[in-house]
Amino acid sequence: MTITRATPVLMVEDVGRTVAFYCDVLGFAFVVGVVEAGRETVTTRPAPGPMAFALVEYGQARFMFETRAALAGELPRFAETKVGGSLILYLDCTDLDGLYARLSEHAPFLKAPHNTFYGTRECSFQDPNGYVLTFAEAVAKTTTTPETPA
Repeated sequence: MTITRATPVLMVEDVGRTVAFYCDVLGFAFVVGVVEAGRETVTTRPAPGPMAFALVEYGQARFMFETRAALAGELPRFAETKVGGSLILYLDCTDLDGLYARLSEHAPFLKAPHNTFYGTRECSFQDPNGYVLTFAEAVAKTTTTPETPA
C-alpha cells in the first residue's frame, strides 16, 4: 500500500462560514461543495444555499468540512461529538511573520511566533470551529560547538 495524500475531514457547525474563513482570511481555494437541500454539487462560491460539505485547498494542504448532521448520517457516533477537538493541524509555510501580521486581526492566536529548539518558527491560532492550526516555517539553525577544555 502507498498513501498518496491525507485530507482531514473536520466537523463544523456552519460549512459556509468555515469556507469563508479558510478562503477569505487564510487564502485557500474553494474546490467543491455540496448544498444541504437536494445535495447539489457546486464549484463556485457563494453556494445557492447552506452547504453540508466543502473541500478547500492551498498548495498541498486540503481540508474537507462537513456538518454534524451529514457526518452523523454516515457515522452515527458523530451525532454527540463535540466540534473542535484535541487535534492540531500542522502546516508548513513561508513568511510566517507576514501571515501572523495578516491574521492577527481575524483569528485568536494561542501562541505568537516563536523559534523552536528543532529549527522552526511557529505560531498557533484557533479557527472559528475551535480547531488549532499551527503554522511553521523552517529557520536556519545556528550550530554551536562545545567548548574544548584548555
